[in-house]
Amino acid sequence: MDHHTHAKSSLDLQAARLAKGYSLEDLAIATGLTVEEITVAEQGAAPAQHLERIEHALT
Repeated sequence: MDHHTHAKSSLDLQAARLAKGYSLEDLAIATGLTVEEITVAEQGAAPAQHLERIEHALT
């Protein structure tokens, strides 16, 4: 996945998380990330490896 794809997908992470019925805490457990790291990702400022982990958990 290129940087542009990650940038676009980070804008949709919260919507995807909510569509799956996940709270921030649920997604943190599923990804091994902290709630703070997921919040940063949803704001579009996360490292690529965090985005990949979140996207994997949401698919």
